[in-house]
Amino acid sequence: MSAIESKPMSLQEVRENLDYLVKLVAQGKRRIEMSDSTGERYVLMSKVELDGLESAINILSDSDSFKEVCSSLNHLAAATSASAMAQ
Repeated sequence: MSAIESKPMSLQEVRENLDYLVKLVAQGKRRIEMSDSTGERYVLMSKVELDGLESAINILSDSDSFKEVCSSLNHLAAATSASAMAQ
């Protein structure tokens, strides 16, 4: 996924190109940043990406889950290291 564009699109630009922009988002190629006339910013992203971000937030905010993930990663790293050294 490419980064969010540095300059947000106006809502009018988004309206004029909505079909195309939705296709880009659906294909996982972009997030669309837009701003309204007050300067408030919004992002159009896929539901899959939103779910992933929310899942990551839940994991990081739940210390027990975070510890479990860290422990699993440490075990995996150790096993991978041992396996690589044995070859």
